Amino acid sequence: MSRNRAFSMFGGAGGRGSRVSVASLEGLRNAMRSDPENSKEVFPAPGPAADDKKTMKGLNDRLSGYLGRVRNLEDANKDLEDQIQDILGKRVDPNGRDWDVVEKPLNDLRKKLRDITMDNASLLLQIDNTKLANDDFKNKLDNEKQARKTVERDLIGLKKMIDDTNLNRMQLESQIESVKEELAFLKKDHKDDVDELRKKIKDSNVLVEFDSQDNNLSDTLNKIRSQYEKLAKKNLKDTDDWYQSKFDSIKVEVVQNTEALHSGKNELKDLRRQRHLLEIDIQSITSMVYSHEESLKDTDGRYNREMTRLNNILVQLEGELVQVRTQVERHVDDYQELLHVKMKLEAEIENYRSLMHDIAPDDSVDFSLEQAVNCEPPQPPKKALMKDEVDGKEVPKKTEAPATQKSLPPIQEAPTKKTEAPATQESLPTKTEAPTKAAKAETPTTEAVTS
Repeated sequence: MSRNRAFSMFGGAGGRGSRVSVASLEGLRNAMRSDPENSKEVFPAPGPAADDKKTMKGLNDRLSGYLGRVRNLEDANKDLEDQIQDILGKRVDPNGRDWDVVEKPLNDLRKKLRDITMDNASLLLQIDNTKLANDDFKNKLDNEKQARKTVERDLIGLKKMIDDTNLNRMQLESQIESVKEELAFLKKDHKDDVDELRKKIKDSNVLVEFDSQDNNLSDTLNKIRSQYEKLAKKNLKDTDDWYQSKFDSIKVEVVQNTEALHSGKNELKDLRRQRHLLEIDIQSITSMVYSHEESLKDTDGRYNREMTRLNNILVQLEGELVQVRTQVERHVDDYQELLHVKMKLEAEIENYRSLMHDIAPDDSVDFSLEQAVNCEPPQPPKKALMKDEVDGKEVPKKTEAPATQKSLPPIQEAPTKKTEAPATQESLPTKTEAPTKAAKAETPTTEAVTS
């Protein structure tokens, strides 16, 4: 009986009663369950008490299933690499994302927004100018209204003055009539007095006593006549002078009143003409204010319509911007998912390669994953000399060198690049949720069974 035995991983390949590592096969089987298409090719791990031939057959079937799975994974990996290359090929800058396609419409939108802002500023300036002009016209209208009120007050005062002048004229006319009547009455009275005096003189008998020796009748009569004539002339002259002075004063007052009446009439004509001109100016200013108010209403309506249209355009542009950002985020997420899938597939492939290398039989040839995929002939494995004691004698035996355990490289995190949006936009978030998983190298364990 041999004491030292080379432990093999396959039952019947060298060690009687040896068992396959259940942990490595269970992990490999769990990894193979992720693909529903190839799950039917995975066979359950044989129990430790299974027959050697059945175990060998099952392992060979599983190996063929693993190889098919590897081919499918390599094809999927190739497709993913093509997609990644296509995505990378669309970039202009290898160190960053190509934002030219996104920046061009954004620049157009910024230009439109600047133009719209300038139009709004010009409209606001026009509205301010129109408001200032309207305020000026309102001030002018207020001034004209004040002037009109002043003129109306002056007209009222002039009307009162004209009424007073007319009243004074009527009073003067009545005084003139009364003075004329009085003059006529005085003339008539004077005439009656003169006639009466003449009649008295004519019919009167004058008793004159005189000294006969010195009496001269004719001289006396002449003296009396001359005295009466002087007295009559004096009274007539005084009366004429008094009436003449009265007439002169009345004429002066009439002339003054006539001149005042003419000046009042002329001033009234001037005021009426000024009033007519002011009414014309007020009508023109009122029509101008009305036209400016209508133009202001039209400008407000146009401004409101333009603002509504620009707000709609702005809302539409914001919606398009949100869609663009959503598409960019979706592309970033797709890229990250593809990159994660690629890295997971690479890790699984490395894991499968390690498993295929670890579960190879001792007396079988080395048959790597690349050779299986590329259909290359297998190479003989490296042999190591081992000595067994058979009946107390050392017998050399070729055994396969123990496979060194290869630790799979850990899955690196997906590179995340911060994409800086333009200055007017918010930075687009990128999801970096690729978990870092170190692929654990599953080393097969063998149990030495002593006979």
